[in-house]
Amino acid sequence: MKETNLGTSGRLGGTIISDQIVARLLEELRTGCYASADHLPAEVDLAAQMGVSRTVIRDALSEMERAGYIERVRGIGTVVNRAVLGMRSRLDQKLEYYPLIRSFGSYPHADSIQVNSLRAGEDLAQSLEIAPGEEVVCIKKRVLADSTPVIYSIDYLPRSLFGSRDYTRIDLSPSVFDILEKECHQQISTNLAHLRASCGDEAIRQAMRLAPGEAMLLLDEICFNRLCRPVMRSLSYYTNFFDFSILRKLI
Repeated sequence: MKETNLGTSGRLGGTIISDQIVARLLEELRTGCYASADHLPAEVDLAAQMGVSRTVIRDALSEMERAGYIERVRGIGTVVNRAVLGMRSRLDQKLEYYPLIRSFGSYPHADSIQVNSLRAGEDLAQSLEIAPGEEVVCIKKRVLADSTPVIYSIDYLPRSLFGSRDYTRIDLSPSVFDILEKECHQQISTNLAHLRASCGDEAIRQAMRLAPGEAMLLLDEICFNRLCRPVMRSLSYYTNFFDFSILRKLI
């Protein structure tokens, strides 16, 4: 069948066909025609149903297998892992605040947004692969689920990503991933995260309304685009509002 309305496969900076097919298959597995299925149909049948080539289906299934949603077993077929499909907040996948909070049935929004520029110190410059002293845009915000503070984020973006534009005239309140894609034309493909418990400084503790002795989970992330270049350093402090899971594939 002819592929339609899905863009060009493999195009850097654009939407990859197999990514769209993965999203469609996951939706069908969760709430659609495969919601009660233990196995997916054969590749040739999926290709016909999705209106794409068998190569695209094979690429999509490979991605789903790497993520743990399915296992392809010789002589049996494509087996669905329902336990993995049911995981809502996986630390081994890219986290976007608003969809994550919505998955818990709450309304996400941000306040206390602060934007300023600073000069990168040695550590920040090394993580962003820029020269020490280069200008960096720092975005701080508190994210709430309904009226409860649940995340405090500090994002560092090289000023050069905005080109000659005046970043102070740009709305920096949406998701930082949306800002990078819309305003800087950068699509995040990989995050390298370090996790540790943190009490945060006094300003963060007050903003998050923490009880004495209460700690948070700190994700210290470097975010890379599709050309494997770092485009953001992000510090995200999560409260115990969240219950995270990690999928560990052994083979």
